[in-house]
Amino acid sequence: MSGLYKMEVNRFEDILNSILVISQILIPTDFSPASWRAMKMGMELASVNEACLDLLHVVPTVSRYSKDKRHQHLPEKLEEVQQRMDDLSKELTNGVPIPIQNHVLPGSVTETMLSFIKGNSYDLVILGVNSHGADNEIGSHTSSIIEKCDVPVLVVPNNLRSNGAIAS
Repeated sequence: MSGLYKMEVNRFEDILNSILVISQILIPTDFSPASWRAMKMGMELASVNEACLDLLHVVPTVSRYSKDKRHQHLPEKLEEVQQRMDDLSKELTNGVPIPIQNHVLPGSVTETMLSFIKGNSYDLVILGVNSHGADNEIGSHTSSIIEKCDVPVLVVPNNLRSNGAIAS
């Protein structure tokens, strides 16, 4: 990591910590590399702030392109995803004593995330950008969360030039 980049990242961390008291962080995940980077950043922030970390995965019950709006999830799929979340938490913490709570919910991704955020007391939401190009353009879920969320949202770019941690 270049010295200038590390200095900028450390400065960002100092600014963020002076603005916010962070005790509860939510990181929605779709199990992508971008969400992994967001989780690593969340681990760093949780460690520095002695905060609790919640991970959320929404199992889509209806495709946004489908005309059929009935719920179509299977309970077995929710159990499989819960196991995947548990495994992910173990890998993420790797012995670090940061409390992580996993949540798996069925529903429309954006609406379920916003409802979950509103129903809890989060100080920060961290989202990974899942762009498929070099531009890191944010998608519709991320745009909606930023626009409608009443909690600060930190967006982690897909091509972050470190291991995803705030400081290394």
